[in-house]
Amino acid sequence: MSVQIFLQGHLLGIDEFLGSGDPAERAHRIAVWTEQRPAQFLADRGLSPILLGSSGGGQFLLVLPIEFREAAAEFFSEVAQEAAKESNGSLRLIWCATENLGTWKLIRDRLDTEYRRLAGTPGAVASDAFAKGTAGDSPAPRAILRGDVDNFGFLLQRAESIETHVSLSVLFRQFFAGEVSRLVEGKASILWTGGDDFAISGEWPQLLEIAVELRRLFGRFIEENLHDSAGPEGKTISMALAQAHEGETMGEAFAACGRMLAEAKTVTRDGFYLFGTVVDWKQFPEASAIKDRAMRLVKEFHCSTQFLAELRGFYPEVQTGRRRVEKADRPWRLYRRLAVTLDPQGRRAQSREFEKLKDQLAAEIVGKNIGQARLRPTGRVAIEWASALAGE
Repeated sequence: MSVQIFLQGHLLGIDEFLGSGDPAERAHRIAVWTEQRPAQFLADRGLSPILLGSSGGGQFLLVLPIEFREAAAEFFSEVAQEAAKESNGSLRLIWCATENLGTWKLIRDRLDTEYRRLAGTPGAVASDAFAKGTAGDSPAPRAILRGDVDNFGFLLQRAESIETHVSLSVLFRQFFAGEVSRLVEGKASILWTGGDDFAISGEWPQLLEIAVELRRLFGRFIEENLHDSAGPEGKTISMALAQAHEGETMGEAFAACGRMLAEAKTVTRDGFYLFGTVVDWKQFPEASAIKDRAMRLVKEFHCSTQFLAELRGFYPEVQTGRRRVEKADRPWRLYRRLAVTLDPQGRRAQSREFEKLKDQLAAEIVGKNIGQARLRPTGRVAIEWASALAGE
């Protein structure tokens, strides 16, 4: 039997490439280089397509007879030249190969070591994302939603065999391809769905609904498929929702959302960058409840939205966490200012429901410690959320 080799390719510079043009169009080109070209190599030489273990999203993994090693090097050298030419040098395709000797963990270690050497980034960890396929047109968005599974690469690195590695990759890819396509139908446009990430453009209220439902479905997916897997790797997902500025291109909005997503993943695991603040997904229901209270004051009691600005202005933007305050700045001052802003003529004060709702909102924003002013991330998100709804 012929000795087998594993050949793994990586396309470097993807984020910069996607962020410097139309992400949907450029994601299609990435899919060509990392999925279609490897499949073409197998077909041209009469090899089984099953030898393409995983592909797309900037990476691919082939299982080849060792006698095809030189042919693969020549073929992918041409692909590398094509990618570099079409991207004006921003993309670089590298690949490495090793014999199918030892356990899968040892094979992965050898591939990753060679990848780090070729990439010139000591300590970099390879991950396995999948094809960033597009669906439909991609007009200039009002907002972009991006998500990425936390530590998915580490989950794949712990796989004990190539079969487990490919099985996990396909499992996650099918989840995002199926669920994202179903959720966005008639609501938004897919920029891509990958093996561990996705990007969607559309109106921010619809994107927020999609994010909440996708997070719920992802939790069920993990419970059903990774309940026996030890460790937190691959079991949480972080997201970011960015509203595009006027005159901003698709690529610029995409890149900005990417920076927000990176910040969310740096601050916490299973986080959501929303309205300028990172919150844990488990805190999201609390932020939603505070937002609902604020909107009830606007809709049911016809209060001016000025009180939202009053809440924002009580806390400096540069201040995070807790701060010591002067006596004149203690939380009771917010209650007084809020009461005047909500009911300047004292007409609504006769309603017990109004008073109860007003006090609940102030308590949520300020916190329980009367010696310290505090605006929790949930409070900040709720205020900005309500302000955005009132503006819409």
